[in-house]
Amino acid sequence: MKWIGGISFSSHVIDKVVIAVAAFILCPCLIIKSSAQTESQLLWIIETEQTRNRDPAPEVIWRRARRIDGGILNLNSAFAAALRDSKLVEDRTSEPELSTDPASASNGDSDGVGEKSWLKSEPGNPRDPRDDFFQPLPDHALDQDIREDRKRNSFNWNAAFRQSMIFLGIQHAFRLSTEAGTRAELKGSFFKDYFKTLGSLRGWGDGDPFLVNYIGHPMMGSVSGFIQVQNDPNGAAEEVSLKKSYWRSRLKAFGWSFAYSTQFELGLFGEAGIGNIGIRPYGKAKHPMAYVDIVVTPVVGTGWLVGEDMIDRYLIQRLEKTIRSRAVQIVIRGFLNPTRSFANLIRGKKPWHRDNRD
Repeated sequence: MKWIGGISFSSHVIDKVVIAVAAFILCPCLIIKSSAQTESQLLWIIETEQTRNRDPAPEVIWRRARRIDGGILNLNSAFAAALRDSKLVEDRTSEPELSTDPASASNGDSDGVGEKSWLKSEPGNPRDPRDDFFQPLPDHALDQDIREDRKRNSFNWNAAFRQSMIFLGIQHAFRLSTEAGTRAELKGSFFKDYFKTLGSLRGWGDGDPFLVNYIGHPMMGSVSGFIQVQNDPNGAAEEVSLKKSYWRSRLKAFGWSFAYSTQFELGLFGEAGIGNIGIRPYGKAKHPMAYVDIVVTPVVGTGWLVGEDMIDRYLIQRLEKTIRSRAVQIVIRGFLNPTRSFANLIRGKKPWHRDNRD
């Protein structure tokens, strides 16, 4: 029992009074702290909602991404650019004095006109920061198609060289199997006999019969010319006519035939090198190594090639329209175009093959 101001109180009552006074003093502090926490949570929620509202919709990101023409869509850059747009728009809205439109800045952009006009700024505007995110990536998607198209329309050098070597091998095999003098000259020093053979080149006639010089060698020139034609997609599609494209393609065939026949006569892998044709007199000719084959083979051979083109267009095709038998058509093509048929065999095609029809 305690006496306070003449009034007696029990210790139990005094404890309750002290607790009540302490609660009365501490209660406002707790309320203030709780209010502060509630306000901070509320501000965080508001800021989160604003951030969510600033996040661009998927269609906005897709629209940004589609600005990259002719390249791969860089969605990461588009998303980053869209976020940056939203942030800049918000900053410009909160600070009207920085707006590029003075009228909208003075009105505080209350109607959002300034924001929309800024969003519609041209990509070519140097002040537009979005341009940094929309640099188009290099597009090489069509490079392979272009290369393949060029390859299809360009001359096939590898196939032409391979077929020419096959033709050369066939000719040498025939010479070695039918000419005893060629087999006999394989002995001895190769380079010494080769240069000695080249030194005997002179005159026109080489002692060969007419059939060899003016039938066999022109056919050889025609075959080598057809090797060039069939490996040139543009030349293979040409038919005999007065068009410049046809004669240009056959001029290329003449060049290929000239190079092939010159190598066959004078090259290391030709008659001068293999068999040393011309190193000794042959028949009635004093100079077996002569110019007749070098000239006649490409010149008359190209004429033979053009002749077969004319026969194929103006005779064979007309006969094929009247004769429906496939077997007869095959015989006609092979018999009337012998050098073209042989060139087809060299490239692995059927002798009656045609590039411009079945």
